[in-house]
Amino acid sequence: MLILGVDVSTFFVDYVLIPDEGNHAPVWHRFPLTGADAWERARSVAQAVPGPDSAIYEDVLAIGVENPQASGPAAQNIALLHRVVGAVLTRLPVATLVQPWQPPEWRKRAGLPGNASKAQVSEHGIIVAQDMGADWTMRDHPQDCFDALVIALATRDAIRTDTP
Repeated sequence: MLILGVDVSTFFVDYVLIPDEGNHAPVWHRFPLTGADAWERARSVAQAVPGPDSAIYEDVLAIGVENPQASGPAAQNIALLHRVVGAVLTRLPVATLVQPWQPPEWRKRAGLPGNASKAQVSEHGIIVAQDMGADWTMRDHPQDCFDALVIALATRDAIRTDTP
């Protein structure tokens, strides 16, 4: 079985699949969103991200999805991300467990400080990916890939520790 971590931006949706047991290499997929602005890119999610019947979801036990939150001036940017999150949710299999994660939550659940920097998340992701047999680097993989990996790790940990 697999665990899927999903990271969203207004330009890309990144998926990382990891095993729920063992240390098989993680698998990363990046889905570019198209359009001249954030509105149009959010509308392109349906064409970019695999639908609920896609083979990519075969053997997926659970899905962790970034659910960004903010207040103040950053709230406008979060509203743009929420459009993408909502569109991505429509592309996921309905019968599969989907866990929303705010960034401090997924960082803590994966063993990082809740306020871990992007560099700390990437470093942690590189180490974990290498331990799982993948030669991932910042040169070859964007920050969003490592965010999705750590979201998958958080989801896997939640299943292991929170399920009776």
